[in-house]
Amino acid sequence: MRPYVTRRIGLRTCRLALVAVLALLVVVVPALVSGPALASASVELSATAKPATVVFPEKAVVAGVISVPGAAVSLLARPASGGEWMEQDSATAGAGGAFRFTVAPAVSTEYRVLYGEDGSAVAQADVTVRVRPRLTTQFPASLWLGGSVILRGSVRPAHPGGTVVIDRRVAGAWQPLLTVTLDAESRFATRWTPTRFGYYRLRARMDADAEHVAGVAAPERVIVNRPNAHRVPMRFAHYIVIVRHEYRLYYYEHGALVRRFEVALGRPGYRTPLGRFRIYGKRKPAGGALGSCAMFYRRKGGIAIHGTNQPGLIRLPAPRPFSHGCARMLNHQALWLYERVPVGTRVHNLR
Repeated sequence: MRPYVTRRIGLRTCRLALVAVLALLVVVVPALVSGPALASASVELSATAKPATVVFPEKAVVAGVISVPGAAVSLLARPASGGEWMEQDSATAGAGGAFRFTVAPAVSTEYRVLYGEDGSAVAQADVTVRVRPRLTTQFPASLWLGGSVILRGSVRPAHPGGTVVIDRRVAGAWQPLLTVTLDAESRFATRWTPTRFGYYRLRARMDADAEHVAGVAAPERVIVNRPNAHRVPMRFAHYIVIVRHEYRLYYYEHGALVRRFEVALGRPGYRTPLGRFRIYGKRKPAGGALGSCAMFYRRKGGIAIHGTNQPGLIRLPAPRPFSHGCARMLNHQALWLYERVPVGTRVHNLR
C-alpha cells in the first residue's frame, strides 16, 4: 500500500506545480510582450488655449495637464491655414503634471503639445489660437455741414494693399459707408464729405482672410454740426450767446436756436465782458436789481444774466447800456431761461 500512496502524492504535487507555472506564464508573458504599449496607452494629456482669440500683438497661454508628473513636453506650431509643424518650445511638467506655454502668434496658429518616448509620440493635444488684426482710427470729433474731413487709420500686422471698410451705424445696424485700400505702410486716409448734419457713429472693419479672423476698430462718434449764425456746436445741450453790439441774448440747444431775447448790457466803464464762460451759480429769487432770478457766469465782478426791477430799460425801442456788466432780462423771460440752463452751461459773449 505505501508505494501506491507515495506515487499518488507525487503525481498530485507535479500537477499542482505545473498549474502554478502555467498561471505564471499567463501573467508574465503578456506583460513582457505588451508592457510598453500598455504603459503608453495609459498616458493622458489635455491642453487649452486662453484666450482662444487674440488681437495682435496680444499673447495667449497654452496650458494643460499630463498624467506623467515631471514629463518633458514639447510645443509645436503651424499656421492654421496649413503647413509643416515646427518645434517652438519645451517644458517640464510639474509634480501635478501641469505645464504652461506663453505664445504670441502673428497669424492664426495651431499648436500641438507632444509627449514622446524613445523618439515616438505617446500622447498629444492640439489647440488653435486665432488672431485678429489691430485696427486703429483717427477720426475728427466734429465738422460743419458743407465741409469735409480726412478719416485716417492703420492696420497691424501689416496688410499692404488690403481693403478696409468704414461702416456707419444706422438704426442699430452697421452699414458700409466707404471702402479704402491700405498703402505700403498698411495705413489709410480718405476724404469724407457728409451730406446731412447729425451724430455719426463710425468704425473701421477688415474682413477675415486666410491668416486672420475679421478685425474691427473701436467705434468713434463724429458730429456734423448744423450751420447757425454763431457756430454753436451740436454737442452742447445748452449754450448761451450774448452779442454785445446787438443787445441780444441767444439760447441754443444742440446747435439749434431756441429763443432770442432783448437785453440791457453794461454801461461805459462797466462793459459786458467778452469771451467764453460757464454758469457757476444760480439764485431764485434774486431780489433788488437782480429781479426774479440770477445766473452767475463770471466771478470777477459777479457778472450774471438776471431779471430786472426796471423793465422799462428793456422795453425801450432799443435797449441801452445801463448795467454794471450784467445782462438784464425781463423777469418772466429770465425765469424761462433759468429753468432750462443748468450750472455748467457755456456762455459766449461776442463783440
